[in-house]
Amino acid sequence: MIFLIWSCLVNIQSFENLVKEHIETVVSNVITRIDSNDPIFKTSAKARAGAEISDWLEEKFVAATAEHPLLKNSEGAPKGKTKNPWDARTFFTYGDYEEEIWIDFKAFKLSGEDSNPDIGTPDKIIKFIEEGGFYLLYVYVYYEQTATGLQFSSHNGAYTKVYFLKDISPTFRRTPTNQLQVNIDAQPVYRTREEFIDLLMQKIEEGLIRQSNKAQNKLTQIESKKASLKQKNIESENKIAELPSE
Repeated sequence: MIFLIWSCLVNIQSFENLVKEHIETVVSNVITRIDSNDPIFKTSAKARAGAEISDWLEEKFVAATAEHPLLKNSEGAPKGKTKNPWDARTFFTYGDYEEEIWIDFKAFKLSGEDSNPDIGTPDKIIKFIEEGGFYLLYVYVYYEQTATGLQFSSHNGAYTKVYFLKDISPTFRRTPTNQLQVNIDAQPVYRTREEFIDLLMQKIEEGLIRQSNKAQNKLTQIESKKASLKQKNIESENKIAELPSE
């Protein structure tokens, strides 16, 4: 029985690595073999550049996988649907088996290193798992400003960083606005799917406890704050009452 469990986990990890390798290869080819006249290079590397690059990557990824032997039926997020749970979606087909893969593209300006971006709400991965899915893949690309716009650059020796949410660095946290947040240089750590579920729920619980403690602290201040406001109001009203009558 132990051997069977171990064998199953090894097969799952090999499957996950295969998915990552194929998607990373596609994205790496897109940004390293790009035509130098592509309009993306004219994009101003200022506000919204990351969003424009993500939109561009969606389109390029879909086109690049149109005839891919394993990545099937790729599609980008519906235009104008800002709350879509994925930037691109593809179906990894291995023999008779098909796995839905959600992709979230993140473009980072190199001068913005050590940032801690929001990477989405945990609600979407919970819903995805409840519906039978599991794999949300983050694809990081890096860029820097040039005299005419921007260019893709390598970071830590690579043009891309690809990892499943299930393997996110254990340093991630849930924010009070219910977003997951992690440093862009935090390294992924392999874990089983069940271990990820445990970790995710632990982080959600920790975040909720922090919120609850802050809320309780504010609740204990309600009466004193009300008294303080009423006292200030009395002082203000007294000043008005002492004004001479016309």
